[in-house]
Amino acid sequence: MSAYEAVGCHTWAEGYYNPGKFFDRVYLLSPLETRTVVQYGMQTVPTKPRDLPRRLREYGVAVVRAYGGYWPCDMACNHKVPGIPAVVSVHDTNLDELHDSIRRADYVFCVSEAVRDLVLTKHQRPDRVWILPNRYDRDVMRPMPDADFSDLDSRYPFRRRLLCVGRLSRQKNQDTVIRALPLLGPDYGCLFIGRNDPGELKALAESLGVADQCQFIESVRNDLLARYYNWADCMVTPSRWEGFGIVFIEALACGAVVVTSDMKPMNEYVTHERNGLLVGAYDDRQALAAVVRRACDDEALRRRLRENAPASVERFERRRIDALEVSYYQKILAERETRPAAAGGIARAISRLRQWIGRK
Repeated sequence: MSAYEAVGCHTWAEGYYNPGKFFDRVYLLSPLETRTVVQYGMQTVPTKPRDLPRRLREYGVAVVRAYGGYWPCDMACNHKVPGIPAVVSVHDTNLDELHDSIRRADYVFCVSEAVRDLVLTKHQRPDRVWILPNRYDRDVMRPMPDADFSDLDSRYPFRRRLLCVGRLSRQKNQDTVIRALPLLGPDYGCLFIGRNDPGELKALAESLGVADQCQFIESVRNDLLARYYNWADCMVTPSRWEGFGIVFIEALACGAVVVTSDMKPMNEYVTHERNGLLVGAYDDRQALAAVVRRACDDEALRRRLRENAPASVERFERRRIDALEVSYYQKILAERETRPAAAGGIARAISRLRQWIGRK
């Protein structure tokens, strides 16, 4: 939980891990935790993988949820307790983070169709692989037409304000954004928000003569990020791959003009020239620069995109996704209740068949 606290995401942890307060109690059983504590609506108990079955029985757990297809999936699926469904949620299209243990999951929640396609290369039950998108909170992520952004203007004095959000990595494609800046000209500057060492990106900007057009900050608390989405002329993050891309949903909810890559999952919720702009050649600096220039300079287009953006992502609003998740849990637990009865019926049928064979 300390990682969530560091970026300000702990404020929604209770609702995220217990949507709609569906469960009477929630336990966080993880080898990464260091102390037993009750916080954010959960009882945190440091738990090694081998101790998981004992904890599940001790606490009378009804369902196990593993967040991630890597070690959490290993822990939940390699240490299952009969009668307790193991549910794994997968959030990324990175094959290295999808372990073979996913084959033993009882149910899988996927954040997008792109992720579901990947999961189905290993999991053999399509009827138990369901879409559960990420969610945003409209009380936090919303348009702010009357807000004062003078503090951001003075800190980042660009005439055309670009915003790129995501950890600094090849995946997020910040390098192509920087390569596009010489083509865009000195009026355009980009604020990069994301963790990891910016050294290589700064060196690239220096070599291209655009160092003064790039600024880097490590992170912004999630509950404050909406101000940056509202402030920017364009939120441009041309990712090379994504599992879902919550930053695009948040930006659209704020009425930002979004530029991103024309690929799944982004093109599952961004429609070109309706609520955002898509770039097919997202590694081509000229193609990216051309779309960014339109995003910043075409006022009629900007108005249309900003007007359409918030409504286009309402289906991802927290209350709706919470309700969807609750419906999944209801279905899982209903199947759990009927399965023992079905198993008992099969056992009785086999017993009767044996008796019949014996009489023969």
